[in-house]
Amino acid sequence: MTEVNIYQGNQIGGCVTVISTVVSGVTHRIMVDYGASLPGSDTEKDFDYPWNDKPVDAVLFTHYHGDHVGRLMEIPPDIPLYMGDVARRVMINIQEALAKSSYVKNPKLHRREAETLKDDNRVRTFKWNGSYYDHIELEGFTIEPYSIDHSAYDAYMFLIEADDSDKADGKYRILHTGDFRGHGRRGRKMLTLIHTYIRSFGRRAVDALVIEGTMMSRQKDDVPSEYEMQLEAAEYLHDHKYAFLICSSTNVDSLASFYQGAQMAAYPQKRNMYVYSSYLIKQLKLFTETAGKFSDIYRFENVYRIDFDKKLKSGHNWQGTGQDIMEKFGFIALIKPEDFCEKYIDAFVDAYHNKRIEQMPVIIYSMWDGYLMSENKAANHSWIEFLERQKEKGIEVKHMHTSGHAVPKMIADVIKAVDPCDRIYPMHTERVDAFSGLDIGACVKKIVPMDDDAYV
Repeated sequence: MTEVNIYQGNQIGGCVTVISTVVSGVTHRIMVDYGASLPGSDTEKDFDYPWNDKPVDAVLFTHYHGDHVGRLMEIPPDIPLYMGDVARRVMINIQEALAKSSYVKNPKLHRREAETLKDDNRVRTFKWNGSYYDHIELEGFTIEPYSIDHSAYDAYMFLIEADDSDKADGKYRILHTGDFRGHGRRGRKMLTLIHTYIRSFGRRAVDALVIEGTMMSRQKDDVPSEYEMQLEAAEYLHDHKYAFLICSSTNVDSLASFYQGAQMAAYPQKRNMYVYSSYLIKQLKLFTETAGKFSDIYRFENVYRIDFDKKLKSGHNWQGTGQDIMEKFGFIALIKPEDFCEKYIDAFVDAYHNKRIEQMPVIIYSMWDGYLMSENKAANHSWIEFLERQKEKGIEVKHMHTSGHAVPKMIADVIKAVDPCDRIYPMHTERVDAFSGLDIGACVKKIVPMDDDAYV
């Protein structure tokens, strides 16, 4: 018999799935994700998984966001960890940067995590054979990883086949979607992937579906596609030469949308992107070397660290200090809404008032608006204060964002495409009840309520 247990499934972030099966009288388990609850969550302390009482044979990670990998170092050291190769390298870059940061309380912890991630005996990455990712064979399980579209690059869903003597063919199949969406650059391929590879054109059945539902509680949010946002950015950046960007450093799709939008705005010239740290240079170089192999959209070729005094030669064969070049040719500059980045903004406010430039700088905010709503439990009040301070200087703050998660229609389309025979387990959602309102026909009867024993 196969069991699916979901921990903290009734919240956005920090959800953990454990699948167990019995082989020759011995119970074997695999875990999908072990992350931390998001800021603003009602969870005061994440649950402690009973590693000794219910041992796990392996932990699979869907992607590198902290609410999915944030508790990696709590996993016992004898348990192997599986993840995407690029996801692993992104995480190493993050932990190495944190280990060197003066703002971190205990840099040794981050150094240890970087060392753990570099350990090939502990961390195993999914292997691409030219057509698909190799299956992972564990006692009682066969796992098929599939690359999907999300705001984190190198994200996966898993088709998990568990040995099950109660099934006619000896297999109980669970599809775990991880976080996904249909409006990213690769999202339109999701349904084709399900029909072709997961369902094998209807020849292979899926028994259970574990599916995320973040947007079930955010149905009123405006969700443009990445390309639509790129076109909006291009139009805006054409009219605003000096733009600061607030965006996640690991959201490669949105970073690409703004970078490419800046190039469109400056055509036939180039417009440089500037960043506030060498960590960001390293991360964008990684995305250029990996994602950039598959599409030029992900090639970040004119990226520099902000340095007002350094002598530079721009892509226009014009030499000057960093600030001279930024003033003359314009820019898009990735910053954080924190005090240490304010000096960059103030330099261009001063340049405007001193008539060296003809436009005030602007700020593009490309993250979830909930962080800026003081009444929201996830509000970041220091960010709110930072942006209010910039507005008082006369700076326009433009909101331009798209979600990393599937809208309800896409969730319904995935459910219908998978058409699970047995059960549907919503997770990563605050609105399990909203699933019953989806246009999914008879599948609605298979939705497992959150008070079911499967939710721990």
